[in-house]
Amino acid sequence: MTRQLLQILSSSGLWSRIGRRQLAWSAAIGVGLAVAYNAALPLVISTTDARATMERMLDAWSGGKSRIGGEPEVRFWPEPELILPAATIESNETNPRPLAQIGRITASFSLLAALRGEPALDDIRFVDPVVTIERAADGTVNWKRPHWLSLAETTTEEDTPFGDITIENGRVRILDRTADRGLDIDIPAISGTVKWPSFAERISAQLSTTIGGEAIDWALICDQPLALFAGGNASLRTSLTSTPLTFSFEGIGNLSMYPFASGHLQASAPSLSALLAWYRGGSSGVLPAGAFSIDAMVATGEKTLKLDELQLAVGGATATGVLDVAFPVGDTPRIEGTLAFDSIDLNGLNLPTVTPAAASDPEWRMAENLTGGWRADVRLSSQEVFVGPLHLTDVAAGVMINGNRASLDIGDSTYADGILSGRLMLSDKGLEHGGRLQMSLKDADFAAVLNSFGLKGPTPSGRGTLNFDLATDRAVWTTSAADLSGSVTFSLANGSLAGFDANAFIDLIRRGEFFSLSQASAGAFDFQAAEIDASFGGGVARLNRANFAGPSGSMSVTGVIPYRTGSLALAGMLENTETANQPLRFFVGGSWPNAVISPLSVLVEPQ
Repeated sequence: MTRQLLQILSSSGLWSRIGRRQLAWSAAIGVGLAVAYNAALPLVISTTDARATMERMLDAWSGGKSRIGGEPEVRFWPEPELILPAATIESNETNPRPLAQIGRITASFSLLAALRGEPALDDIRFVDPVVTIERAADGTVNWKRPHWLSLAETTTEEDTPFGDITIENGRVRILDRTADRGLDIDIPAISGTVKWPSFAERISAQLSTTIGGEAIDWALICDQPLALFAGGNASLRTSLTSTPLTFSFEGIGNLSMYPFASGHLQASAPSLSALLAWYRGGSSGVLPAGAFSIDAMVATGEKTLKLDELQLAVGGATATGVLDVAFPVGDTPRIEGTLAFDSIDLNGLNLPTVTPAAASDPEWRMAENLTGGWRADVRLSSQEVFVGPLHLTDVAAGVMINGNRASLDIGDSTYADGILSGRLMLSDKGLEHGGRLQMSLKDADFAAVLNSFGLKGPTPSGRGTLNFDLATDRAVWTTSAADLSGSVTFSLANGSLAGFDANAFIDLIRRGEFFSLSQASAGAFDFQAAEIDASFGGGVARLNRANFAGPSGSMSVTGVIPYRTGSLALAGMLENTETANQPLRFFVGGSWPNAVISPLSVLVEPQ
């Protein structure tokens, strides 16, 4: 019966006429309600009240006095939204100072709460905000302690919550007008969100910016934010992520007059040279391109910093240890501790390229502060160290800094199967005045030593002792061999002078003609003892003594070696069983290793 009734209505067209009429009335009613909704609600929602609500929120947050200019706008589609024009926040002082400027503020609100006369704004968006943190010449800061920081123990439901804040294209300006600093920092293009539902809940922040052409992301999570901002202890996690540098900390911290932190710290840079170039804002060839990382449990006190369970990696070197840093009142800051490396390769740092263009360069200022404003006593050890052609093992050393005095002491190490010790000292007049290097190598295999330096020509081998003392009054980065002065003593026992055939040498001298030293190189001169004493300065080395005494005879050489040009001017004497009654005298000229030998008879009896 029902199916038949529907067929009748359908065949007669009555059903379609009824449906179209209902649809038309429904559409007309919907449009009317929408028009009435948008026309009536602005009369109910007071823009004046909304502006006052936002100003009260800004005042409560900042502790200052805010002012919103222009006429607010209220939108109800697709959701209720309040749009406020430019806002200015100033310090609440007799002579107000700027705290922040905001290009535009938007916020959503509950329609029902607004109809009840209780406008509650949330999901707030700050567009083009500029925050200014300024320390005046007298040391006062423009930002004062806001009221909500005193609510750590008395938080109530009536306290104004922060809610969710979105920041678009923000900027932070830090201005320091004190006479001794004059530091200005400008961080532009800041965007992200800060979520803080209420004072008693967790705060989380995700902000990003671009500095020096590198994108930087910063994050913070704190479960007791009110305690943290009020100067109390609170657990927190924070991290900074960028291509040149990453950093993270998780532990306990506070933001009191003497900030405190205790927890796990990690930092890394894929390239030290790239990090310094980013910091300087330009290219830098000072540091090696190797990576840097630090992982430690950190604890700070009022004037102390302790890095425990430290794991440090610089370039290809890794170390473990402990460092303690102290900042005593009225005294020089100091750093003490131990670092144990597996390997140190100093060949990655090309010292001649360390040339600061001006005293304002960051590395120059850093070095001056390190040597002039700190005291340090750090013990170093390493399984092996590479310095030029030197390969040291089982190294124990110490870095000492006291005011302008700085030194590196090698207490013990193994090199060429001998014991190497020494000291490198910087001038107490400053880095640009050079320094001094003293080294001692005892009971070493000098065949291995000289081979490692690639010396050519007659070279002594055997076990012995080498002492040298080098100094320069010029900056390290401008020092050449001609700028060095000092002395060398060298003694060997039971060795040989390779590349020197004494019998062939004697035969050539007896001919009374000039000849090349290479003509007497097919042999070796054995000796029981060798003593060498030389001094140098001004680009000239003075060979005070070079004596070789062996079972078949002896040889001695003295003279000067102008090593700026590589030339030779030496006088020598050779005697053996064949020449005991008349030692052979000769002159050595030319350049090493292509020395030219002149028999004395040729020089004093020209033919």
